[in-house]
Amino acid sequence: MTLFNDDELLYTADELAFRKQAREFVELEIQPMRNQIEERNFDYRLFFKKLADAGLSGLLIPEEYGGSNKPFMYQLIAGEEISAVSPSATMMFGASCTLSAIPILRFGTEEQKQKYLLPLAKGEKIGALAITEPAVGSDTAGMETKAEWSEKGQCWILNGEKRYISNGSIADQIIVFAITDPTVDSKSGMSAFIVETKWKGFSVERDFALMGRNGVFVSHITFENIKIPKDNLLGKLNQGFLILMDELDSERVGIAAEALGCMRTPFEIAVDYSQQRIQFDKPISRFEGVSFKIADMALKMRAARLLTVSAGRMVDQGIPCTKEATMAKLHATEAAVEVCDLAIQICGGAGYVKDFFPLEQYYRDARLGTIGGGTSEIMRFLIQREVYIEQKRSKAQEEALLDLDAFPFDTLMSAIPNGFRPDRAEGVSAKIQFLFTDEAPWLLSIKAQKCTIQQKELKKPTMTLTTDSATWRNILLGQMDAMQALMAKKVSIDTDDMDLLLKFARIFRFTPQILKEATGEPPTTAKPTREAKPQFVLGKSLDEIRIGDKAEGSMKVTDDHIEWYAKMSGDYNPLHMDDKYAATTIFGRRIAHGPVGGALVARVIGMQLPGLGTLAYNMKVNFTAPVFPGDEITAKVEVTEKIPENNLLRLSFTVTNQQGLEVMNGYANVLPPLKT
Repeated sequence: MTLFNDDELLYTADELAFRKQAREFVELEIQPMRNQIEERNFDYRLFFKKLADAGLSGLLIPEEYGGSNKPFMYQLIAGEEISAVSPSATMMFGASCTLSAIPILRFGTEEQKQKYLLPLAKGEKIGALAITEPAVGSDTAGMETKAEWSEKGQCWILNGEKRYISNGSIADQIIVFAITDPTVDSKSGMSAFIVETKWKGFSVERDFALMGRNGVFVSHITFENIKIPKDNLLGKLNQGFLILMDELDSERVGIAAEALGCMRTPFEIAVDYSQQRIQFDKPISRFEGVSFKIADMALKMRAARLLTVSAGRMVDQGIPCTKEATMAKLHATEAAVEVCDLAIQICGGAGYVKDFFPLEQYYRDARLGTIGGGTSEIMRFLIQREVYIEQKRSKAQEEALLDLDAFPFDTLMSAIPNGFRPDRAEGVSAKIQFLFTDEAPWLLSIKAQKCTIQQKELKKPTMTLTTDSATWRNILLGQMDAMQALMAKKVSIDTDDMDLLLKFARIFRFTPQILKEATGEPPTTAKPTREAKPQFVLGKSLDEIRIGDKAEGSMKVTDDHIEWYAKMSGDYNPLHMDDKYAATTIFGRRIAHGPVGGALVARVIGMQLPGLGTLAYNMKVNFTAPVFPGDEITAKVEVTEKIPENNLLRLSFTVTNQQGLEVMNGYANVLPPLKT
């Protein structure tokens, strides 16, 4: 087994004792049936019962529902230990004991918990979660499975299909996501249901033949007029998207822990083999071509463990960790593939064949990690998005030069309407109640694209938001993401209007600058700096321009610009042109980028900046964040190089939006006018 010098630093004594217990269980119960699991030739119900008897199937579930109510780190340890022997077993374990169980724990009624959660924790039933469809993967916008309410039968009628569902053909109960309001986008009109597979209308079309994780029953299932009792709606109507989002961070960290186990065994096999295999009269471990591979594997594993433990601790402490969880998942799953590949390379022919080591199996098993639970491409997108969001928060606060903690809480609340965006509140009429554990209640009213706020408590508001003043202050000032705070249970929201809930954050923009404008002269921690004035003007020749000269200019991005540039470039991407489609994407609205963004930069440089009314024959643009309609973008240009023999001037530029976030950067080569 792999030893770590800082086990007692990374894990508590109780966690290390649990790891020892879990490892002994895996070696005693799962190791002997590993081959049978891979061949799907095993008693899977006995497998789940053994997990329950060992206390592993209900680690995160309270004792009153048959679990042991352990911290999240225990789930990670169990997942790693099982995966070190059988990644297939871990996948079945996670699909039932986590993906299917936790939504019931978080959103289920007491009756649902007694009927559906307790049997999962006891290993008496098997669960699954069903999201993916032929047209639904990373993006839920194309979901076609629908549930329609029947007044006559007083039940929901479910129709549709799901694919690639782990435990799909062996599950007793499945949490199914379906569209219940087709008049709005899928995020606002999706609901979750607990479906029993014994009900009429449920069918298993087939179990897929997999590249790896062959022991898992990954199924194509269909629903034909299934009658779902109204009591089997999980959470509130149209709350499905929030249920779906609730466990994403912890799921990603869990997948990272599985990847740790999946790469640990191949690493140990490679280390052992390299010391036993003799070539040229010495162990191949003495050759740097081999030993350096071992070093690379150890490094990747170490980084994966630290990322996983760090994110796991954040989940346990309720700290928002979208970026950290995504980093752990991305690095650990890609490292697992690389480590398995290197292990095969070190073992050569003995690693490639199935007769001596299970390395080829681990390699195939590891490959799923970069796809399931969010592809590596989506993970990279999320990481860069979080990086830019964090920079935006930090930069906005720094540039405002405010001592934000000096503002009274009442001042912050009163300033909220100053960030109201009426163009995004069309058709919205709502009373939003803020309840604070340590401050007076506030009532926000939105009607006819107008917004007001007052200290008041209403008996039946449209939506109620409950939190403490410190958390809400951090959200208002951009130091905490509202969705992350909701997922971390720092904020609770009660509403039957899911469309309002998802629109709420987009209706308001609250920055330190807005606060400054709303309150007049604020307290400051530094003296404001003077803005740089343009230092060169239109018509100057190369001799009259100096390196270091600067200029800047601004423009507001409008729909007319996007329409015009779309015609110029031929780019009619619906993400730029179609409000309805764009609303279903992660951006939540139309954006201007790609050819459109490049044209916007050219407009700023060529038409808005004095001194650049010259021929630009070469320009390089790097896009660092999206530009939205309505954004005020500012380009700052500086002369960086002069090439007199070619009458050439090189300019570097950065483009920022109204919040100070850099959206583009690059350079341009221009030809100043010649003087005769």
